[in-house]
Amino acid sequence: MGLLPMGLQGRSGKNDDERVLPLINMVFLLLIFFMLAGKLTAEQVKIEPPLSASRDPSSPQAVTLSMDAQGRLLLNAEMVPQDNLQLALAQYPDVGTMDSPLILRASAAADATKVVTVMSRLRDAGIDQLQLLTITDHR
Repeated sequence: MGLLPMGLQGRSGKNDDERVLPLINMVFLLLIFFMLAGKLTAEQVKIEPPLSASRDPSSPQAVTLSMDAQGRLLLNAEMVPQDNLQLALAQYPDVGTMDSPLILRASAAADATKVVTVMSRLRDAGIDQLQLLTITDHR
C-alpha cells in the first residue's frame, strides 16, 4: 500500500533514542568542561597558617563517666564512689561546658532511677552540658 514515497518508507522507523544522542553528547562535554575548569583555577591568595608551639590538640580531652549494671561509677576508667563524684569532677575544671560536655555511658542493664540520680548529682556539681551515650537498636 505505498502511501509514502519510496525513499521515506525505510526511514520512518527511525529510533527516538538516535535523536537524543547528540544532546547527551553535548551535556557530557559541558560537564567535563566545567569539571576541568573548576580544577584549573588556582587560589588567588596564598595563606600560610602559623605554626603552633604546643603539641596538645586544640580540643580538650573528652571526660567519660561510665555506669555499670550495678550502679558503680568510673570516671575515665577510674572507680569513683557516688559520694565523691563532685570532688572527682573538680579535677576537670572545663568539663561540663558547651565546648567540653561530660559523656555519660550508662549500661542498658542499669536501673533508670540510679542513672537519673547520677544525672542530678552531676547537675549539682555544676555540669551544664551532658551527653548520654546510647546504642541504636538495629532490629
